[in-house]
Amino acid sequence: MKIAAITLTMNDYHVVNQWLQFYKSYISVIYKHFIIHNTANKDYQKLIAEKFTKSIIIVRKSNGGTTAAYNTGIKEALKDPDVDAIMLIANDININADSIKNLYKKLYSLDSIGAVGPILLEKDNKTIVAFGENLNFNTGLNRLHHNQYLSSNLPETIECECLPGGMNMIKREVYEKVGLQDESLFMYCDENEFFLRVAKKGYKIMATSKALSSHCHIFTEGTKNDNSLAWFYINRNHLLVCRQYRSFRTTLGLFLSKFFFVGVKQSISFLIDRTPKKIFYYYLGLVCGLIGLRNNFIKKIN
Repeated sequence: MKIAAITLTMNDYHVVNQWLQFYKSYISVIYKHFIIHNTANKDYQKLIAEKFTKSIIIVRKSNGGTTAAYNTGIKEALKDPDVDAIMLIANDININADSIKNLYKKLYSLDSIGAVGPILLEKDNKTIVAFGENLNFNTGLNRLHHNQYLSSNLPETIECECLPGGMNMIKREVYEKVGLQDESLFMYCDENEFFLRVAKKGYKIMATSKALSSHCHIFTEGTKNDNSLAWFYINRNHLLVCRQYRSFRTTLGLFLSKFFFVGVKQSISFLIDRTPKKIFYYYLGLVCGLIGLRNNFIKKIN
């Protein structure tokens, strides 16, 4: 069992102490741990180096979003021929060593299995965020068992079409045969596109209830983070992935639905929240996605 774990960070001062506690609960079963700074302040780089003394820390010179940053770590992991599994794990994911062992055991239980994921819970550790994910007709996500409570009646394994991008384990050979993440997507819908390619190569994607994890967001009181650009990437990438893997008719239908029906409701919500800038990025993303514009001319996400 030679697992390389990859975690991304970008000046996430408010999560460091929680992240360190989570890290301590699983590092004993990790062969190598890579921390990728997606650009970082000098003092933050120093802080992480002091806290994560056993990790391999790589500082990118530019913000490549989740896709380029994960690829940086994956490339480094693949340089070591002993690495046989790569685990992507966000810095706000809580998972213990036994669950990681069970993920690895399931991953190598069949040659046909290419990727596995745990049940992902809310931070209350009982409400399910996702126990595997499927893709609908336009490549949007349908999270399985979403909002159900953790129960002994759940199946041990589920074959699915997608796994959460911030918590999964994938065989080395999958990256060697399928390739890395699509860096033009920057962030959002990147896991949808990647797992579509994994399935095309004939690999099974599984989720197991023998492994549990929880997504423990920390929201900082009084901090105003402008996440307007997130709406650009969410909409653009959904259209781009749909355009790539589905028919133009389906893509056009998705565009019209998001532009008129969903867009009007979302715009009203933005106006109520006094964030009108989000309306611009929402619609800009839709137009760029429909025409197939992949250039990441907007790269900063706060």
